[in-house]
Amino acid sequence: MSTLHLLRHAEAQWQAPGPGGDHARRLSARGIVQARGVGEHLRGAGIELVLASSATRTMQTAEALGLGVPIWSSDAIYNAGAMSILEELMTVPSGCGSLLVVGHAPGIPALAHALADGSSDAEARALIAYRYPPATLSTLTVHSSWAKLRTACLVSARIAPEPS
Repeated sequence: MSTLHLLRHAEAQWQAPGPGGDHARRLSARGIVQARGVGEHLRGAGIELVLASSATRTMQTAEALGLGVPIWSSDAIYNAGAMSILEELMTVPSGCGSLLVVGHAPGIPALAHALADGSSDAEARALIAYRYPPATLSTLTVHSSWAKLRTACLVSARIAPEPS
C-alpha cells in the first residue's frame, strides 16, 4: 500500500506574463506562507519523493514545503490534464511508498476526482467537489503499484487556511 498526495501549487503572483510567460510566474508572499503551512501539515507523512511541474510557482511551492526529500521537476505536469499527470505517476519507482505531486488546476483536482474510488471518504470528496483553490491537498491510499494505478481511496482533503 502506498500514499499519494496531490497538491495544487500555492497562490501565485497575478502580474501579466513577462519574458518567461505563465511558466515563470512566482509565488506571492501569501503563497509562500501557504506552502510553509502545508509543509508543516505534511512533515510526519513520510513523503519520500516530490514530483512537481517545472513551472516556477510549483517548484517554489515544493521547496517551501521544507520536506527535505528529492524534488523531481517535470515539464509533462505543467498545465497537464489528469491523464497526463497519471502517466507521469506511472513512471515513479515502485519502491516509493509515499509520493507528493505538485501541479496545477484543473489537472490536479481532476486527477483527485478521477482516482477516488467508491470507498473514498464522502466528506473529503464533498470538500473538493466544487473548489480546489491554491494550496489544496488531497491524500489518497493506493492499493496497486504506481505503474498500475487506476483508482485509489481518497482519505482526506485539506484546503489551505487563510494566512493571518
